[in-house]
Amino acid sequence: MKNAITMRVAFLLALCYNLALAKHHKRRVPIIDLHGADRLVANIREDENVLATVPDLSIVAETGPVCKYLLTSSDKDVPFDVQVIDQYNGAAVIRVKDASTLDCKKNEYNLQVVAVRCEDDSIRSEPVMLKVSVKDTNNHSPEFDSPWYTFTVNEGKIYDEIATIKASDRDCGNPYGQICDFEIANTLNDFPFSINNQGVLRNTKPLNYSVAKSYILTVVAIDCGMRRSKSALITVNVKETCVQGHIGFSDRLTYLAGSGPQLILPSVETHVCAQESSCDVLNIHSTVKLSVGHVTNGCFRDTIYNNETIQSCGLSSKTVSLMPSKMDSSLSEENDVMFDGVTNAVIVSPDVVPGLIPDKFSLSFSMKHAGGTKDDQKNKKSIICESDEKDMNRHHFSVYVRHCKLEVVLRREAGSKTEFRAAEWRWSTPQICDDEWHSYSLLFNGVDDVNLMIDGTAFKADERNPEILDDWPLHRTKTVKTRLVVGACWHGRQETMAQHFKGSLSSVYLLSGETESPAAIECAHRCPEQLQYTGIDEIANEQSVTFSAEHSVITLKATTEKEISKMLRRISYVNTQEDADPWTSTVDSVNHSRLPRWQAANPSTSERLHVDQHAVKVGTPMISDIQITVSQVGKNGEVKDVTSSHVLDYCKVHLKPSRDMDLEYFSSPASLIAALQIDFEHDKEGILLRGEESVKGYRDVLSKIHYFNTRPDSYSKRIYTVQCAMLKGRVLSNELVITMSIEPSTDTPVTPSKHTRNGFASTKALLSHHGYDAGQGAIAGGAVAVVVVVCVGFLLVLLVVGVLKMKDTPLPRKRRNKQQDDGMSWDDSGMNITVNPLDDVEKNEVEEEFSEDDESSDGDESDGSFREEELSDGEIAPEVLPHMDNQRGGLEWDDDAVMTTSAYQYPLLSRLIN
Repeated sequence: MKNAITMRVAFLLALCYNLALAKHHKRRVPIIDLHGADRLVANIREDENVLATVPDLSIVAETGPVCKYLLTSSDKDVPFDVQVIDQYNGAAVIRVKDASTLDCKKNEYNLQVVAVRCEDDSIRSEPVMLKVSVKDTNNHSPEFDSPWYTFTVNEGKIYDEIATIKASDRDCGNPYGQICDFEIANTLNDFPFSINNQGVLRNTKPLNYSVAKSYILTVVAIDCGMRRSKSALITVNVKETCVQGHIGFSDRLTYLAGSGPQLILPSVETHVCAQESSCDVLNIHSTVKLSVGHVTNGCFRDTIYNNETIQSCGLSSKTVSLMPSKMDSSLSEENDVMFDGVTNAVIVSPDVVPGLIPDKFSLSFSMKHAGGTKDDQKNKKSIICESDEKDMNRHHFSVYVRHCKLEVVLRREAGSKTEFRAAEWRWSTPQICDDEWHSYSLLFNGVDDVNLMIDGTAFKADERNPEILDDWPLHRTKTVKTRLVVGACWHGRQETMAQHFKGSLSSVYLLSGETESPAAIECAHRCPEQLQYTGIDEIANEQSVTFSAEHSVITLKATTEKEISKMLRRISYVNTQEDADPWTSTVDSVNHSRLPRWQAANPSTSERLHVDQHAVKVGTPMISDIQITVSQVGKNGEVKDVTSSHVLDYCKVHLKPSRDMDLEYFSSPASLIAALQIDFEHDKEGILLRGEESVKGYRDVLSKIHYFNTRPDSYSKRIYTVQCAMLKGRVLSNELVITMSIEPSTDTPVTPSKHTRNGFASTKALLSHHGYDAGQGAIAGGAVAVVVVVCVGFLLVLLVVGVLKMKDTPLPRKRRNKQQDDGMSWDDSGMNITVNPLDDVEKNEVEEEFSEDDESSDGDESDGSFREEELSDGEIAPEVLPHMDNQRGGLEWDDDAVMTTSAYQYPLLSRLIN
């Protein structure tokens, strides 16, 4: 029994020993630690060698050691291997194999990672997924499809697309694999080519074969990572093309007065290009046109009434000029007067026209007049007016413009027969308001025989044009003394000028007591400058020469280029004036004239300005000392200043490069612009002032334009140009280039000032998003006016309420002594109301001024415009104060109460405004 127990114990001990020994010799399987993730993730750039995983590659503690990791994939090649750093925690580094290179074209790898135990390769961990993303780098430069390109273009044409240049990049996707721009590397000033970011090559101006037969361009492609390609060469060959038209003639001809006919196209050649013609050429027409006269005056007005035309055309020597021979600044060499429509006029001396203008006369004048607005057209603009000198406003004779019609009033005097006969004529013709020079001749052979000639041609009248209005003769008065005025009308009752003319007048001539013949007027308007054809005897079959009536246009016809060229060489120019003006006539509408030239008062500051950053921030003048002059070459070659006799159409100030709309602003003198016929515009390029205005007006506005920059340190200098134009943009001035150097401000603090620069508002008021608003001053003034009106209204309400309160307050003693009226009763003890008679006097004066006007200003043209003057012949209305009973129905204001109320009002308004 005892032995059996001993054997059992020994067996159990042996069993425990064997179990312990077996447990000690068992090896554990490695486990890759994912830290809760489901896979390993890694990013690597093309140019990197070490792969960083998330989370880090390692094993769970006490499952090691591991001596290596295996990377497997469905792809044949795996460009990575793993180097174990710590066997017990499994830390390792994944590297790119030495023989492998990463490329973004293979931008993703899906691998399986297995950890292998050190002592037994058969003991491995479960595989774990590893996703590797390869990021692109800008390691490739763009490449062109070809290193050399050749293209051919025709001269004289602008191509929107000569060719499209292609380039590619071996990098992947955006941004490194895309081409963002192309650049011409060898551009110079005025280089005639450009290329956009799509590779489209174009020429920016027509190419000329005689200037360059070919161009070689160096082009570079740039990817979105700003990596540049090697340059490619582009050769653009210019193909000479046939130029259809006339060549071989000079654009300027020097002609000496009295030298007779002179050939103007002695070497001209005509070409007809086959590619320009869609059919066979049977005949060729060529037209030569002479733009007679110089650009500011015109041919006709220079020669109507000179000694030569008076003798040759049979004009009367009794004709007198109504314009003065010299006027200080308003009159040019050609006797042109510009009337501003407000102030100036010319009073004709009684020695020139001693008596009343009879019903038989001839009146000639040259006029340049613009239509203006509809409101302007309603007003009379008197060209010439004969009216009473004192006490009355009767118009005995008047020529004026209204509603773009030329209207004439000729009243028969008191001694005429009492008959209802023609007294007013109204011609409607487009020349009146086309803003061009025209000559007008009025021929009166009595009121029943009236004719108008425009530019030497008789006006074709019909039943409705002109309109003719009848009237009775003027009433008899004690004395008849008149005043003759050019450019306005004298109103003797008010002793002031009225109905001013706005425009230009010249060559105003009057012949009293007789009329010129239409043939003489037509002869006087015949231009001395003509074109002639000297080869009449050489005209062959199927050839023809056609002249215009004025010999200013010649049309030739021939069958071949050679024939038409020969005929053109026979055309000559002649000027029959003995002393021709040195102005330039033009052929084929090629304009030549003297241009306005700039003259700076201070040359150094006009070309270069030095300002500091503080001045730019608060606003600095751009061209404060600018001067604009218009000059003319005189008969002896001297240069004369004719600035005062011309108007400008526009002036522009352009920044180069264009302005930053968020930083740079301009200010303009709003009140000055509002007083002139100028519109102010600004855009990204700069400033545009436009509208017909005098040179002085433009100079005043330009000198007060200020430049602002909210970040003045953004530019060290600013370049801008100034250029003006006249004659509807046909004549341009030179381009004035100004460089503004912006220097850093000193450290000295700037003391705030209560006054702003040059009368402008504060900087904050000027700095809007789109620059200075010309209406800001008006808006601010309107706001102040609204506040004043509201305050006055409020005080009046309080005043009325107080009166009512005083009325409602029981005052027995007062009531016993007061009479009751049927209407509204006022308590005189509380307040006395007195009407200020001066207000009514002013009102009466205004009404009297309107009532005394000789003519109505309504738009009804069917009514006589001169009948009101009969109502007040010889009468002068006395100026009297109005009666209060008639004006206010018995209400009476107390001056003391008014003064007391005002004393409380003014301090309140002052505080509100301040």
